[in-house]
Amino acid sequence: MTDASYVPTIDAAQLDSLGRRLSSTFEMYESDRRPIEDRWMKNLFQVRKIYDPEVANMIPADRSKAYPGMTAWMVRGTIARLMQMLFPQTEKNYGVRPSPLPDLSTEQLQQVLDRLVQMRAEGGDPSRVELTSDDIEKGIREFAKGKAGAMEVKIDDDLQEMEFITLARKVVRSATIYNIGILTGPFHEKVKARTWQRDVNTGAYKAVEVDKYKPLFEFLPVWNYYPDLTATDLYKQDGEFERHIMTRAEVEGLASRVDFIADRVTKYLERNTSGNYRARQWESVMKGEPKSAQAAVQGKESRKYEVLSYWGHVTGRELRSAGVSIPDSHLGKSFHGNVWTIDNVVIKAKLAPLGDAVRHHHIFVFEDDDLSILGNGLCDTLRDSQMSLNETVRAALDNASVIGPMVEINTDMLTPGQNHSIGKHKSWMRESNGGQSDAIPAVRNISIDSHLNELLPLVQLFLSFGDKESGLPPASLGDTSGGGSEALRTQRNASMFLGAAALPVRDTVRNYDTFTISLISALVAWNKKYAPDASRDGDHNIIARGSTSLIAKEVLAQSLAEFKLSLTPDELPYIKTRALLIERAKANDIPVDDLMEDEDKAEQTIKMNAQAQQQMQQGQMDLVAAQVKEVLTQALANEAKASSDQAAVGTTVLQTIIAAINTGNKNTADQAKVMVAAHAADTARQIAEKPAPTGGAK
Repeated sequence: MTDASYVPTIDAAQLDSLGRRLSSTFEMYESDRRPIEDRWMKNLFQVRKIYDPEVANMIPADRSKAYPGMTAWMVRGTIARLMQMLFPQTEKNYGVRPSPLPDLSTEQLQQVLDRLVQMRAEGGDPSRVELTSDDIEKGIREFAKGKAGAMEVKIDDDLQEMEFITLARKVVRSATIYNIGILTGPFHEKVKARTWQRDVNTGAYKAVEVDKYKPLFEFLPVWNYYPDLTATDLYKQDGEFERHIMTRAEVEGLASRVDFIADRVTKYLERNTSGNYRARQWESVMKGEPKSAQAAVQGKESRKYEVLSYWGHVTGRELRSAGVSIPDSHLGKSFHGNVWTIDNVVIKAKLAPLGDAVRHHHIFVFEDDDLSILGNGLCDTLRDSQMSLNETVRAALDNASVIGPMVEINTDMLTPGQNHSIGKHKSWMRESNGGQSDAIPAVRNISIDSHLNELLPLVQLFLSFGDKESGLPPASLGDTSGGGSEALRTQRNASMFLGAAALPVRDTVRNYDTFTISLISALVAWNKKYAPDASRDGDHNIIARGSTSLIAKEVLAQSLAEFKLSLTPDELPYIKTRALLIERAKANDIPVDDLMEDEDKAEQTIKMNAQAQQQMQQGQMDLVAAQVKEVLTQALANEAKASSDQAAVGTTVLQTIIAAINTGNKNTADQAKVMVAAHAADTARQIAEKPAPTGGAK
């Protein structure tokens, strides 16, 4: 759509109109989000063991304010359990695979055809090679598979460089507490990279340092995310806002970026030297809470600026007003764009860099909810049980606080000047009036009933409710005190038990798989556009493997071992030995990368072992031949000593000797040697038994 002759121009009036429209839209989104903010605030207080203001105001000052941390414990355990399932030690939770019917470019398809013809020709005439449709489709799939594998390696390198697991834990924690966790990106990060060059004149290699860009994701707190709550699905929003709180230096830095309109940033800062930040109601509540680290600095923010970033539908006319090249025929069309504003001033308006199909916000929804596109979370689910537990524990503590030595004292009956405090071995002095009142004690005990026996079972009841509502029983969160110790006695049983205990969170794991596919798809698109490489660019599909971690690995390891033993010799050629070995290692939580030998080196070792085995067999055959030769020599010697009619070598002996020579079998040679020795002994015996010849007459 770009016109080479187009000269970018800024239409200030049109941009101001866009700024006012987005400002009005943000106010609507902010108003729609307030009920959600109340839920988030309750969730945060619930995890931090803080009573909501309306509840705290109803608790008398002299009563217990205990807050058992059931939700906090459940949240920590759930985060740890999810991270363990989503990021196993020995494998990635995603994969890059070619499409079932890979869509190759003309150039790539020609490479496949040329390679197939070259392989079939084998030095002959390529023009005589005939390729079937099946041959070509198989070649295309193999070609696409190689490119997908190369892309997966690049994606894995990108994620490791940005320490993705740290970001993922923030997302999982946010989703567990606030129902959703968000990553934004990918962005560009400029880094120094090393490479090498070869001097064309001297041929010497030289190390050089170059600038390159790598992808980067950022964690977005839910408080700074303003979605379109009128949408029925997160993927069908008209737009989304991000709220950024920046220092003046950070805003000035925007003016130096090529994608921002520098003079509009500079002019705004000249007119507004003290910032435009104003604390929202939820910020004031959070900062005003005594447990907050910002309680001491509330109201002291100075020279901060509030900048909004909008991702959503923008018309072609609005984009052109910011200098984007849009054809006249598309001015009324909506595009997926990114617009930055400060107050009503537009300081950036661009097309989304990766197009409409790739999302900028990657959202993990803890649990789908028909009542809200932002889902339901663990804290919401546990709220009633947590509040009931709080009430019960407070009642038990209040009851326990009044169980003790309480007395009623009639001071008129006591001797004046006594200390009325209760103490051990206390003596009370009283006066007698000689009447019936002498029978009435001046000091008597008042009994307060204990209700702990009724309240403590209620505490256990609400704790058990929490276990069931969380979807993860105590044993799956590391607590075996409540049972299950017998099942956890062996590693296999423990794995099966914990795997079964994790089944209730299957939907949560599948929701994370959706998040993974969104994020990895964006990373693939970024690499295709900003780091193109012919060896890995192709038609790729993203698969997520988070839900497969619910299988007990010990059971899988045993199944793989039994499968290997069950293979018959006829079935072995159909099995990929190396792939089976890798899967067995993963199932046993063995680090494959640390132990697996390089494939080329492994093949060399296999060839060397085969050659050594062949040499050993050849040596054995040479030894057998030498033994056979010895047997033949002995047989011929015996033949020479024996008479012609008695010492003839039998047919069986000769056949045995010939077989030993032909097969080179040591057992056959030994058999021949024994038979020849027996034959020689028999011949000698016959000669000894033969009568001596008599002499004739002279």
